Amino acid sequence: MEKYLLSSQKDAINHGDQLAPYSYYHCIIPTVLPDVLLHWHVEVEVTFVRDGSATYQIGEETFHSQKGDLIFISPNTLHSVYPIAGLTQISDTLVFHLDLLGYSVMDQCTLTYLRPLFNGSLRLLSHINQNHPSYLEMSACINEIFICIKNKDTYLELILKEKLYHLLYLLFKYQCFMKTNISGTTSIYMGKIKTVLQYIQDNYKESISILELAGLCHFSKTHFMSLFKQTVGISCVEYIIQVRLRVANELLRQLIYPSLILP
Repeated sequence: MEKYLLSSQKDAINHGDQLAPYSYYHCIIPTVLPDVLLHWHVEVEVTFVRDGSATYQIGEETFHSQKGDLIFISPNTLHSVYPIAGLTQISDTLVFHLDLLGYSVMDQCTLTYLRPLFNGSLRLLSHINQNHPSYLEMSACINEIFICIKNKDTYLELILKEKLYHLLYLLFKYQCFMKTNISGTTSIYMGKIKTVLQYIQDNYKESISILELAGLCHFSKTHFMSLFKQTVGISCVEYIIQVRLRVANELLRQLIYPSLILP
């Protein structure tokens, strides 16, 4: 039976390919996309909030976005987006692999800037608002990136690389990152939660018990439930229900709007 791909599954969505390792999404939450369940991927994610607000969880940080916000998600960082009652968020998102900037080429740029971002020793600020000193330059650069992608500009690949390099320059110029100081225990816990999320995605059609998931982490049932809610923001049972509802919603959408493509 075909497996329906959700944003909650690592690497379920193909963010481009080796020749063009990026993808662009125009998202309207919750009108078109109900939410983005907790997930992670190896790519960098950049979002420009055009209007409205939503609740973001990026790593251990939770915040409400605002119109004009620039949101950054580093590689391999757990993150989710949920709607706020009565509000709609409209945003543009670019997801790109650091290979687009030459991550696989071992030079000074890779060693100094790209590798620390990829391995997590440096983490981008989760969001920048209009009060940040970098905002005018940064928002203009990101806006130009989306314009050239939407317009499919001639020589797009060259222009996109140029603007992404400029964005990287601005991020480091304004020190829009922090050195991580994640303890070994926290890193292990995050790894276990990722294992559980992947297991739920792979087995959502089957009966899944909390005891079974706790066993994957080698935790007691009580400790597992507490850790899961603390990390994910909702209970494990609620998360499983949301995954199954998302699958049902996607099946229904494909039946009613077979030509509509959503991230």
